[in-house]
Amino acid sequence: PDEAMAAAENEQAGEIDLADNDKVMNGVYTISSAGDYKFTCSRETGNRIVVDGKKISAKDSINIYLNKVNINTSAGPALRINLNVEATVTIHLTGTNSLITKNNYYAGLQKDNKARLIIKTNNSDATAGILNARSIDGDSAGIGGGGYFSCSNITIKSCSVIASSKHGAGIGGGNNGTGSNIIINSGSVTASSTDGAGIGGGEGGSCENITINGGSVNASSVSVS
Repeated sequence: PDEAMAAAENEQAGEIDLADNDKVMNGVYTISSAGDYKFTCSRETGNRIVVDGKKISAKDSINIYLNKVNINTSAGPALRINLNVEATVTIHLTGTNSLITKNNYYAGLQKDNKARLIIKTNNSDATAGILNARSIDGDSAGIGGGGYFSCSNITIKSCSVIASSKHGAGIGGGNNGTGSNIIINSGSVTASSTDGAGIGGGEGGSCENITINGGSVNASSVSVS
């Protein structure tokens, strides 16, 4: 009864409960048109979010609101922005959100396209919106490229981000991939990797154009810079 009541309240607020299998087809909620999408989780789930740009133009905008979302999956990226997405995607954070994958070839938050990704919170307190994105023991970044792929155009603003990987960058490219055009405007960022860069390229990869305009940034690696 409590879960049913919570689901009803979420629907009235325009939120989608990712843990509700009746609302997520075959374990994937696909965003296929521009607009605002609000997600929450009544419990940890393996259900995932995919942004597909087939019917979305470069002039459009996609706003994804994550409110205490907790995705832990082995099927693919917890949240994936497909290669065909030309529109700017903005992720708005409320509370603590986890995007974790246990699949070696996928990132926690995987960005396959070249358009801009903005991760932010609308609150002046960075701890009001937290994102924990991880690729556990993988060749992919915590946030960025999948296994052996590059990633570019990520902006983090006024939120708390924790991102980690083993062979990919914490934030940036996957194994042997380049991380480029990464901007941190404010907030708190902790990015780490075992064999890749904390922020930049994955293991054996390269890095271009990282800008830090403010905030607190802690980037670390066991094996490289």
